[in-house]
Amino acid sequence: MKKSIFTIAVVAFMAATISTSYGQVRDQKSFSERENVHESNINRDDAKQEYKEGQRKSDFEFQKFKKECQVKIRQNEKRIAVLNTKISKFHSREKAEYQRNLRVLEQKNTKLKRQLANYKNKQQDKWVSFKLEFNHDIDELGESLRDFRVDNKR
Repeated sequence: MKKSIFTIAVVAFMAATISTSYGQVRDQKSFSERENVHESNINRDDAKQEYKEGQRKSDFEFQKFKKECQVKIRQNEKRIAVLNTKISKFHSREKAEYQRNLRVLEQKNTKLKRQLANYKNKQQDKWVSFKLEFNHDIDELGESLRDFRVDNKR
């Protein structure tokens, strides 16, 4: 009888030890999992905030770029108007040639104006390429207008 009570007690003790050890490992795993989830939530929130800050910075940069380009486009329009008044004093053959050349430059200016108005600042990589290409085109047009000479051969 003492052996059977002792055996039952040992078996009960082993069962209790085993069951509590499994519970502890599970609790440790769930604690580390909760900690990992918490860290990933923090990282996700940080990434969202960085994205929003980047987007605001990009929007601010785009608005600044847009204003600068609109000033350049207006300057081009003024140069075109001045050149038109100079051309109006010419004879028909010369006048037609100058007007045709000036019309091409005016169309380029209008095209740039439309591109700027229609551009949506959504992706950073596209923004950089758009900015470089647009700057090149508007600088080229400005140079063409400065180089446009109206010779008065009366």
